[in-house]
Amino acid sequence: MWKTKLVLITFLFALYSTPMSLVRAAPLPPNDVVGHLRLDDSTSRLWLDIGLGPPLVNWFNRVARPDDIARVNHAEQIGLLDEITVGRKLVVFKSAAEAERLLPQMADKMDILGYNLEHEPAIPFEEQADPVGSVKRMHDLARQYGLTLALGPDHSFALSDGVEMAPYVDIFVIQVQRAQTEPAKVLDFALPLIRQLRQANPSLQISVQVRTEGDVVAIADLIDCLRDDLDGVSILTSPETVDIAETLVAELRTRTSSGACQAATWATAAPQVTAMERPNSTREVGLSCPLKVVSALIAGGVGGGLTAALICASRNKSTGG
Repeated sequence: MWKTKLVLITFLFALYSTPMSLVRAAPLPPNDVVGHLRLDDSTSRLWLDIGLGPPLVNWFNRVARPDDIARVNHAEQIGLLDEITVGRKLVVFKSAAEAERLLPQMADKMDILGYNLEHEPAIPFEEQADPVGSVKRMHDLARQYGLTLALGPDHSFALSDGVEMAPYVDIFVIQVQRAQTEPAKVLDFALPLIRQLRQANPSLQISVQVRTEGDVVAIADLIDCLRDDLDGVSILTSPETVDIAETLVAELRTRTSSGACQAATWATAAPQVTAMERPNSTREVGLSCPLKVVSALIAGGVGGGLTAALICASRNKSTGG
């Protein structure tokens, strides 16, 4: 009798405790751009777009790569770009009207035309009232002077008009700096938007903008969670945070790919499993059934064990296991 029970127990565990290598693979996270980016790379592959101040010019020339961007946030700072010897040069304009007025004298000193479209008094009301038309206007201006167009809309414009504006820009900067200490909030905002933007413009380059405040490792962790969907990182700096800027760049450039943030990213982007769905999981079918069968076998003999096994097999079949 005990030999029979032992054989049956061995058979049942072999039947239900499927090796992990044979369990049905979990679906990939919803990502419409798999193949556009190299999913196994680290943050070190991302280009960096760094706001310049006089203390950062020499440092940028030492550490920048050819695809990195030296940025000035005001046209009157363009003289700083004359000292840049590596990378690309970007000047941010607050309005299309300003860009149209100044580009004839400045276009040959830059590679990228930047446009910060935000809900603020510095932006002409007519441009705020017609955001897509304003971006088209900047697109035509950039093409006229052979420049790349980078757009950095505020959170509201990104959500309301970002997808419609995407076909007219080359680089889309997603501003997350105000929420950078709240990773879940950033992921909920940025991931769906990134995928919509890429659908609207598959050749679009996308970065997230963070500021040099707070814990450098925490900022890098946030970027690490988004890295598979990004092309670059835009960094806001200030004269008071030069050391943080340099440390953040070093952290991003020396990180290796660990995949540590994939689970958090997918959990945020994918629907949550409800309590009603959990009984159909591999864990419930693969582990609970054998234990129930063994208990029935010990308590009720071979007949009880076989009955429990048949019940489990029936449940397994109905759930597609």
